[in-house]
Amino acid sequence: MAAMTRISQSAKLMGIGLAALVVTMAIGDASILELSALAVFGVVSLVTLLHPQFGLSLLIVMIVSNLSPNLISTFGAPSIAKLAVPGLTGLLITRYFFWGDRPYFGWLSLLLLIGLVALTLFGATYAVDWRASLGNAIDLVKVLVVALIVLGFMRYRNGFEIVAISSVLTATALCALGFVQVLGIVLPPGLEVFAHFNQFHGRFEGPVNDANFFAVILVFNIPLALLYFLHTDRTYKFVFWGLAVALLLFGLLVTESRGGILALGVALGIIFLLLSRRQKIASIIAFAVLLTAASVFLGAEAFERLATLGQLVETVEIDKSAEGRLASYIVAWELFVTHPWLGVGSGNFNTHFQDIALEQGLIFRGEGRSAHSLYLEFLAEKGLIGLLYFLSILFMAALGLVGAYQYARAHGEDRLAVQFAAFGAGLAGYLTGMVLLHDSYPTFLWIVILLAVESGRIAQLRLEPEDDTPSPLNRFRLSQELRVRSVGNRSD
Repeated sequence: MAAMTRISQSAKLMGIGLAALVVTMAIGDASILELSALAVFGVVSLVTLLHPQFGLSLLIVMIVSNLSPNLISTFGAPSIAKLAVPGLTGLLITRYFFWGDRPYFGWLSLLLLIGLVALTLFGATYAVDWRASLGNAIDLVKVLVVALIVLGFMRYRNGFEIVAISSVLTATALCALGFVQVLGIVLPPGLEVFAHFNQFHGRFEGPVNDANFFAVILVFNIPLALLYFLHTDRTYKFVFWGLAVALLLFGLLVTESRGGILALGVALGIIFLLLSRRQKIASIIAFAVLLTAASVFLGAEAFERLATLGQLVETVEIDKSAEGRLASYIVAWELFVTHPWLGVGSGNFNTHFQDIALEQGLIFRGEGRSAHSLYLEFLAEKGLIGLLYFLSILFMAALGLVGAYQYARAHGEDRLAVQFAAFGAGLAGYLTGMVLLHDSYPTFLWIVILLAVESGRIAQLRLEPEDDTPSPLNRFRLSQELRVRSVGNRSD
């Protein structure tokens, strides 16, 4: 009987190998570059199969660093994203089928997202450019699939923390590359695309070629880095996370993003309320020292654009950037007034912009423009119904984070509770920044939103033992002996 069991289990592993062989034969006529990419993908897949958290971390690194588009544009590499998404999906399925690791499934998030996609698709029925609405719906589905894959890893140990730490470390590394360039050191060819400075106005754009979008990503990460800095109990960690906070603040300053600074104020204000008196005093002193050091190191030029925040309040004069945004806001409001309930259809703001801008005598650059505000974009393209639906998703996210914070505190997990609070502060700052930005890089934003929506349940899974109900798939799974062999005996 034991011999038959070993034969049966070996047959399962042989089946996996045969499936891999079929895939290899199918791409036999691929180029050397494609085969090399596939070989790297195979190695990474093996590592992630044995250590699924590594796959989750790698996905977050890819998204924050905008890795796949940058590799395609700089080196002509094949799309990593097209390999990563089905690869990680297959990983979750394989781990469940053979190891019995059930992936996390966010039913609440799925229901909310189905409604959002349905609204977007419905817009195609009345939009002037229905192809744009349909294309936006397809792109939205792709983004949301990635976010749901990230949620799938939340049953694994420290899944939530892995997302947070991977994001912070990636953003810190990108800022470090920018800092090196400010010192006058030239980066190796191809690496500067991940820490790009605009050649015209000199603002730090990171890996996304837009200073404002990169700024809100940094705003999200700063509260998390500050949490790790304030709650460490070892000297080397204190120094490491202190440097991380300094580099992230440096990165935000050299983006010269006025919206980013305002968003950071919101995020840090929330964090400040949660600190002890000693931590509040230490934070004020540390922030003052860092700001002074930055002003000495960077010079007054880096603060000239940020200083216009006060000028915009004190005077009626506005610069061309603010004038262009104001024009977009007026057009968005006009579209809402004429199409109040359902909007003009997803992706149709640009279609209407030129005509309305000319009618209103607004600044005009001969081309369509974005709404420059996520919320006005919803209002103009999906109407009041779409905006209220989006705000309801954000409300569920806030409820999830508050519930997770309270649940962790009730179970004596103060560090975990503070991490949920820092995550919420970062998200609040991120969403504040999106008041001045449209939806051009939505993947990371939706990952963060859905993690917040599901955070209450994630906290429960983390702090309560899970009910291991026998599954009908148990007969297909690897025996304990082969599991240990396939993993390489982790206890050694």
